[in-house]
Amino acid sequence: MRHHLQFALPVLTRLAAAGLDDLTHVTAAELRQNLDACRLRGNDYTDTASALRTVFTFLHTHHGAPRNPAVHLRVGTLHRSIPLPADPDPIRAALTSPDPARAAVTALLAFHALRTTEIRTLTLDSLRDLDQSRLHLPDRTVLLADPVTARLHAYLAHRAATWPYTANPHLFLTRKTAVSTTPVSLPWLYRRYPSSSHLLRADRLVDEAKAAGDARMICELFGLTFNTATRYTRSYQDIAALHSVPPRFHLQM
Repeated sequence: MRHHLQFALPVLTRLAAAGLDDLTHVTAAELRQNLDACRLRGNDYTDTASALRTVFTFLHTHHGAPRNPAVHLRVGTLHRSIPLPADPDPIRAALTSPDPARAAVTALLAFHALRTTEIRTLTLDSLRDLDQSRLHLPDRTVLLADPVTARLHAYLAHRAATWPYTANPHLFLTRKTAVSTTPVSLPWLYRRYPSSSHLLRADRLVDEAKAAGDARMICELFGLTFNTATRYTRSYQDIAALHSVPPRFHLQM
């Protein structure tokens, strides 16, 4: 609620300056008028309008106001920023970690942008063609990069030496899951990352978008929808198109 009130503060301040001492009888017209008077644009407008709807919905739901003046307030859509590359130093450190699990998990994220759920649910059967550098997922087969193959081989050797008699079919194990058939927990997996899994996944997608700029290929490589893939490729396609435009004028000597 504190977060929403912070965004709603510009409008609430104007209402208070107009002599309003509570929010019980604010009308929809007054709310729209004061929101428009703030002259907010883009995400600032969207955040403020969304916060106002949350505040007044809360008041109305808890009988603090007889009606909700923000129920029909136009909120708009947040502008999604262009994904940016990640800092490579923590990724390099994790890839060379003496912990085989940390190195393998980071490699799967940094090279192939696997989702958290995909990594958690990997099984030994998913690596049945590891000698051919192939990883089998439910919706696609990934051709593994050599550094990823090497780290998965190292982790498999560690797994076999640490839990030689486990019946758990999942690739990644802990002391607790080795005596069961459940996957590792999300907190365990999060501690293997050098940074946010979303950041690492986005970094790999950005790298591919810069190199190829082909949304269809990114869909096939990483299992994305076309709309999601174009979020990564659009900005680099625009830059490429800008550089490919021929000059309009030619100097004649």
